[in-house]
Amino acid sequence: MKEKSLKVSRQTELLRTSASMLVLFSIVGMAHAQSVEQSETENLVLEEVEVLGIRQSMVKNLDVKRFSNAIVDSITAEDIGKFPDKNVADSLQRVPGISIVRSGGEGARVSIRGTAPELTFTQLNGNYIATPGDDPSRSFDYSLLPATMISRADVYKSPEAKLDEGGIGGTVILHTRKPLDLDAGEGMLSIETTYADVTEKYEPQYTGFYSWKNDQESIGVLVGYSKQDRQNRVISTTTENWGWQGAEKPHDGVEARGPMVDIDGNEYRDFYAPRAVVGSVFEEERTREGIQFSAQWRPVEQLEFGVNYFRFEQGGDSENYRIVFPEWNYGNAIAPGSLKFDKDGDTLLGIGMLDSGQAELQSPQVAGDYTRAKYVSDTLDFNASYQGDGYSIRLVVGNTSAEGGPSEKLFASVNARQGTVTDWSWDLSSGTAEIDTSADLGDPNTYPLYDWFSSHWTSSEDDENYYQLDISVDMDYGWFSALDIGLKYRDHEINRRITRQAWDDDNPPCPTINWPNEEGEAGLCYPWWPDDSFHTDPNGVPNTLDILSSGPLDNIIGGVNVPNFAHLEFEQLKAFLYETYGNPTVTVEKDQDYRIGEEVTAAYVQQNFASATLRGNFGVRAVETKQYARTYDNINGVLQAEPNVRDSSNTDFLPSANIAWDINDELVLRAALARVVARVDYGDLGGSESIHAPLPGATVRDGFAGNSKLEPYKADQFDLGLEWYFGDASAVGLTLFRKDIASFVINGSSLVSREIDGDIWNVNMSMPVNGTDASAQGAELFVQYAFDNGFGVFANYTYTDTELANLDLESGETIKTEIAGTSKDQYNLSVYYENNDFSVRASYNYRSAYADGYSNGVNTFTDEYDQLDVNASYRLMENLTLTASIINLTEEKVDRYWGEENRVLGSAYSGRRAYMGLTYSF
Repeated sequence: MKEKSLKVSRQTELLRTSASMLVLFSIVGMAHAQSVEQSETENLVLEEVEVLGIRQSMVKNLDVKRFSNAIVDSITAEDIGKFPDKNVADSLQRVPGISIVRSGGEGARVSIRGTAPELTFTQLNGNYIATPGDDPSRSFDYSLLPATMISRADVYKSPEAKLDEGGIGGTVILHTRKPLDLDAGEGMLSIETTYADVTEKYEPQYTGFYSWKNDQESIGVLVGYSKQDRQNRVISTTTENWGWQGAEKPHDGVEARGPMVDIDGNEYRDFYAPRAVVGSVFEEERTREGIQFSAQWRPVEQLEFGVNYFRFEQGGDSENYRIVFPEWNYGNAIAPGSLKFDKDGDTLLGIGMLDSGQAELQSPQVAGDYTRAKYVSDTLDFNASYQGDGYSIRLVVGNTSAEGGPSEKLFASVNARQGTVTDWSWDLSSGTAEIDTSADLGDPNTYPLYDWFSSHWTSSEDDENYYQLDISVDMDYGWFSALDIGLKYRDHEINRRITRQAWDDDNPPCPTINWPNEEGEAGLCYPWWPDDSFHTDPNGVPNTLDILSSGPLDNIIGGVNVPNFAHLEFEQLKAFLYETYGNPTVTVEKDQDYRIGEEVTAAYVQQNFASATLRGNFGVRAVETKQYARTYDNINGVLQAEPNVRDSSNTDFLPSANIAWDINDELVLRAALARVVARVDYGDLGGSESIHAPLPGATVRDGFAGNSKLEPYKADQFDLGLEWYFGDASAVGLTLFRKDIASFVINGSSLVSREIDGDIWNVNMSMPVNGTDASAQGAELFVQYAFDNGFGVFANYTYTDTELANLDLESGETIKTEIAGTSKDQYNLSVYYENNDFSVRASYNYRSAYADGYSNGVNTFTDEYDQLDVNASYRLMENLTLTASIINLTEEKVDRYWGEENRVLGSAYSGRRAYMGLTYSF
């Protein structure tokens, strides 16, 4: 497979192809097997229950779960325009086996049954939805999606052959409304305001949709719009770069830095310590806008055409203000007797620094990031279906595309020197960083020295065309009820780039700077505004008083002890840059750019069966994936002018079987068995090759690269469940599950052959490889009960045990660790009351600590977290409802640690947020 040119005419080609296929479809009058969401819905024997609100939602959720052949959980809107939470991911976390990663206090990424968010496959109406982001990711960002546009979310924990492959954890299918399914003239308008304690601002939100259809119910149109302005503010303290203060490191991977020596010459050794303690306030203007257009045309009863368009847009302009206390002078400014250790003596919990004339304290440092970013996702699809006599057929043709990332990003810092600070200290013994200093950190005069500047950012593009044909044939052969067959083709392309800005004073080789060497003479010479450089020429940098705030940030709350400090005023820094040096030079770093293409061709056959008590399906999905990775490589320190395009392909056969035994009218026993795959991260596929020049006399070179030939993650999974439905909105169930995952990607090395300057060289290439396995097993328990007096309860508990085999490259040993992102224990409890006019629900969510990464040879963890949310509504009149919500009622913060709980990594508070609004339904 060869690299493709940019698809400038993709939309035109898509429209032309779609129109031709739809015309052909209407002429031949062929019939379509229903799409995943339609077939599942029509297979359900939905009970008609004359109830409203929360109980109605519980009834619908249980109906989807009970009558599905696969293992499925569902969340439905309580009424039109009202999803259970303000964010779809926040609602999904209340499903057994699902955990989320938050961004700015709201759900952003979804994990299922102990697997990473990248192994959860999210679809919109049964098809891929392109995801914008800085770095490309296979994990969908739910913060982009207005919850009001979603009517139902189905979580498939066991696959069916007709479901698209791509989720080892599971597949989430988000459903939107269709006009012919709604009443003529049905719609909703909602106006809401939100208030957060971290911002002390009231911010608006508008949502609405309108659905129309003619009297013959043959033509329908739905339009929807959502607009939200919201400021996110996260207050946090963190530590950076823990390591070992001793001569010999205690284990592989951790850095040994030698002992510490205080001012009096006392030596301290053999303990862990961080290099820096940081207080920060992150402020983001997050704007979210969503547009939906859906139309259906049913010229005859058997034939239907449809078109859907969705646009999701999110703005992410932000500033991250930081006060940093680094360890630059640990070696000659430690106050005697100031070191504080834990009870084992191997962890530094506190230290004091003192300027006694031996050293000029360089800390603290004021630093910050300035970002202007936008993220957009567009999806357009056409569908046509025909219901014949004993068969059906459906065709879908669509395109989804996204782009996102910053359009501008700056980093800068200034330092306290020249005697403005005489002492400072930090203490971690309370579980969060507490900072103290002699200086007034809110006074800009404390920071006289301009220090560091950089300007670079990552952005990406995501584009996919998809074509799908499904056929279903009714059967009357004993238990065999219907045979489903289908084809799907996906043409997917990802583009990632890094952009840099630099200002230059045109004074080569560089201006004179005030940075003396050991003899007190002019020493090192740094050019003026190249990226990632110190800048110390007093004639070429701004006066720090001109770019710092006149006073400290306020409203530091949430139990996070960030000191009040002056912050960078980036608009003033930008004004200095443009007035002094004009426009910057903008370049794209080709050695970090990649483009990845994937052509996926899938075919499936699925046999459905049903008897008086047994039902289910079995089948196989065959998938061929052709990939290319285009990179610009760096050979002997020289960036190659022509891109390197590397091809690969693989084929997977994915059998699956689901069976449900309706033991009686109330009991259902389930079993499922399947093989599933998920494609690996784009960054592992698309890393550029970099090959170093050979050492004298060497026959083998060293290099590193991505690996375009990586195989997808593969897993064999088994589920066994028992469910008892003892009321229209009441049930209890237990499911046991296990996943055995192969082909996990680790860092490895391979000896490869490369032609360099006309010679063939062996290169020891460090690269990601398929080299280890993992497992996830556990149990999910749920219970929900609706009382006749309007009260009800929903609760679930999930236990997950995971194991990942990691190869330590230094020792060659295999180390067993947990899969990152997995909490062993997670539970949810929701209690509600409702009557004809009023409803209130309190929802509690808890997850235990989980590993979230790996740093300096040690796993990092996010500590256990719980959150309580409250939602209420009151019907003022027939169609007008007052709504109110409080998110994070108990003001919880997120805590992280390095290896052990007393080695603090950070604490972050995103706020308690309140909503109040009016919703008019018609």
